[in-house]
Amino acid sequence: MQFFYNLGIMQNNRNPLIFIVEDNPVYNDLISGVLKSNKYNNLRSFKSPEECLKNIHLKPDIIVLNYAYTHFTGLDLMRKIHETKPDIEFIFLSAQNSIEVAVKIVRQGAFDYIVKNEKAPDKLISAISLAISRDKRKKIKRGLTLGAFLFFVLVVALILLVFALYLFNLI
Repeated sequence: MQFFYNLGIMQNNRNPLIFIVEDNPVYNDLISGVLKSNKYNNLRSFKSPEECLKNIHLKPDIIVLNYAYTHFTGLDLMRKIHETKPDIEFIFLSAQNSIEVAVKIVRQGAFDYIVKNEKAPDKLISAISLAISRDKRKKIKRGLTLGAFLFFVLVVALILLVFALYLFNLI
């Protein structure tokens, strides 16, 4: 049973654990409020990347983070976490409005990069929904792959059993 838990999929697609890493308390509250109003209630908010790292043992499914912090960048945080937990989805929500930065971050593994503006809350909800949908597809694909593998093993075992019975003149 533990094997299935460790497949690297969201723990709970209906209510994923979402970490919010935002140093601006007003924007942190805004993000939390928007997510809660859209039925995402399994949230943890942090004011710094260091706080997030201290709580990574809680195994978040999605981390919503800023690009720039005082002593750390969001990209640094994502890289550090991906070293040990590559299946966590990262959604950057940043005032940094550079296409080059956004492309760089997405190429390095972020699920999405959203610029903070009046449309950001709606885009964040859409990005989270897409991340959950993608995770569901991964889960189905892994289940089908595992099922096909187990079916193959069963067929090979049956063939070997029939062959062994034939060799010993039992059939």
